[in-house]
Amino acid sequence: MNARVSLDDPEFAASTAAEVPLMLNTPIQAALPAPAQFAAVTDLIKSVFNVPAVSVALHGAPANAEGGVYRSFLEIPLIKDEVVIGSLRVLDTAEREFSDRDCQLLEGFAKLVVDQVELWGEASRDVLTGAMTRRAFSDTLRKTFAARARAHAKASLMIFDLDHFKKINDTWGHAAGDAVLKAVARCVLRELRVEDSFGRIGGEEFAVLVANADATIASEVAERVRRAIERLSIPGFPQILVSASFGVAEATDAVLDVEDWTDRADAQLYAAKDSGRNRVRVATETAPRAAMVN
Repeated sequence: MNARVSLDDPEFAASTAAEVPLMLNTPIQAALPAPAQFAAVTDLIKSVFNVPAVSVALHGAPANAEGGVYRSFLEIPLIKDEVVIGSLRVLDTAEREFSDRDCQLLEGFAKLVVDQVELWGEASRDVLTGAMTRRAFSDTLRKTFAARARAHAKASLMIFDLDHFKKINDTWGHAAGDAVLKAVARCVLRELRVEDSFGRIGGEEFAVLVANADATIASEVAERVRRAIERLSIPGFPQILVSASFGVAEATDAVLDVEDWTDRADAQLYAAKDSGRNRVRVATETAPRAAMVN
C-alpha cells in the first residue's frame, strides 16, 4: 500500500504540517527510537529522490517533522512481522507524479528503516522493562539539552526510584522484584505522552525526559505517574504494595550541562525520600551549580 499525491489538499496540508503518525492512539508498549536515529537514511532518500523533506513516523512516537509547505508526497508503510508499525514519506514542494519505480525504491528504503528500528531495539531497550537503557536515555538527554540550548525550548527531567525495593526482593524473592519492575514500567508508559522518553537508569531507578515542558507541567506528569504506581496491582503478587519517590528539574538557562541537570533532579529525589517517600519534589534553585553551597 502506498499513497501518491500531487495536489493542494487541505487535509493533506494539515497532516503534513503536523506530521501526525498513523494510528496515534495506539498504546505505547516500549521506548521508541528518536527521529535522529534515521538521519543517515533520510538524508540518502532526499538525495535519491531529490526532495527537500523525508518523514519517518512510528506509531506512538512523533514524526521527524520538517517545516515547509509541500504539494506532493509518496508514502510507504513500515511493516515489521506483517504488522504496520509506521510510515515513511517523501515530500516535495513542487507538484510531481511519482512512478512505480519510485514506489519500489521507497519500499526498499522502508525495509532499511525497519531494520534500524530492530537494531535500535536490540541495543537500546532494556529487556526486562521495555524502557530505554541507561546509555540510550543518556544519549537522548544530551541531544535534547543541546537542542534546547539552540532553540530555547523547554524540557524537564524526572528521576524516580521505587521505595523499599530491596525489602520486596528480600521478602518475596527476585521473581517478585522483576514482576514489580515490569508492572511499573508498563504503568509509566501508559501515563506518559508520546513525545516523552522513558529510561531505566539503575536497578529500580528510572528517568523520564518530559519534552516541551517546564517544571510545573513536569511535576504534574510526575504526580500522575506517582498516583498510578501507588494504585498498581502486581500480577501474581497482589500482596505487594508499591510506591515511588520523584525528583524533577527543568533545564533552565542556569543549568550548566547535562550532569548539572541530572544532579538537580537527583537532589530532589533524595529530598523526596528524606521527607517521607512516595512524593514529588521539584527543583526551584536557579543558581548555577558552581554557586551552590552544600
